[in-house]
Amino acid sequence: MAKMVIKMMSETEAQVTKAFAKNAVIFGTDEYKLWKEYRKDFPAAKMVTKTIKKNPEKKTYKNLTYKNMELFIKVQPVEKDENDNAIDYMKEFERQKLMAKVQANPYKAVLAWFLEKFKDYSTYKEFFKKLEEEEKSKKEQEENEKYSGFVA
Repeated sequence: MAKMVIKMMSETEAQVTKAFAKNAVIFGTDEYKLWKEYRKDFPAAKMVTKTIKKNPEKKTYKNLTYKNMELFIKVQPVEKDENDNAIDYMKEFERQKLMAKVQANPYKAVLAWFLEKFKDYSTYKEFFKKLEEEEKSKKEQEENEKYSGFVA
């Protein structure tokens, strides 16, 4: 159950949660009764819902799943180490996933490794945006082909 708290901001404004505001308009609910009591003291009061500040600087990795990390690694150009041997990032990726299983949050450990290895992670965003667009256009094309058979 939502907290039933009305925070008085001024004579004409009262801060409430979204859940409270939603339930306060339903006749007979506890929130309705509480709001009615509040309005007796402050008849001109309006409900203002509480908003949460969002950090615009926050980095998100929404589309960075294990599957997408693997896809990204597979399309990377071959790099060589100091002994001129090819670096196999896929083997390292699988090793990291295996080692991370003992961690409290395995995904976070693998993500940290991925971001360390591929520092310019903005390229992965572009890569996955292209991938999504390609999949979307492929689905649209399949749909068009499917329905074009009906129109002759």
